Amino acid sequence: MSSQELLSQASVRAAAARIGEHDHCQAGGAIGVSGALAAALAQATANATRSAQPTPAQDVAAAQMQATMARCRAEFLQLADADANAILEFVALEERGEPLAGYALLCNGPRAMADLAIEAALAMQAFRAHVCARSRDDLEFALTLMTGVSRAALQLLDSNLRIWPLPDLLAAYEPHVTRLLSAIDALTPVRRIRA
Repeated sequence: MSSQELLSQASVRAAAARIGEHDHCQAGGAIGVSGALAAALAQATANATRSAQPTPAQDVAAAQMQATMARCRAEFLQLADADANAILEFVALEERGEPLAGYALLCNGPRAMADLAIEAALAMQAFRAHVCARSRDDLEFALTLMTGVSRAALQLLDSNLRIWPLPDLLAAYEPHVTRLLSAIDALTPVRRIRA
């Protein structure tokens, strides 16, 4: 797979090879693809619910879940692709004498991924009351994965702020870090299936 090909257009095998065989760590790409897969799994639980003779309320909730997870899946893939190009954009901004804009670019991606992961996880938690019995555990797997995505995205943002502890950057993003920490702490993935 060439480095110009979008991560979202690669096979899973090719995307994993691109990330694993590169000498530059593509954390944002890995996080974005992971979020897309977690959203896909949650979408499948809604599909299963709609195929299992649901009640009218279940069907409405499952239809909303299908739409929400399809959108989240697409947005995660867009963010993964954007992250792959962010370094090039960052270098171009530095060369134009706009380093702060470059740093902000590298912070916006993980912040957006964390927000999207939290949104998706909250939708999964709300869907617990409606998911069909045969997909209940699968929804929990998806929620656990998505909670991990939210934490990884926050860690990436935090890492960028550690690398570039500029007052303007910290002033802009510390409120996001505080907000995201609180939102992630409110997520409730189960610790065990057989509780």
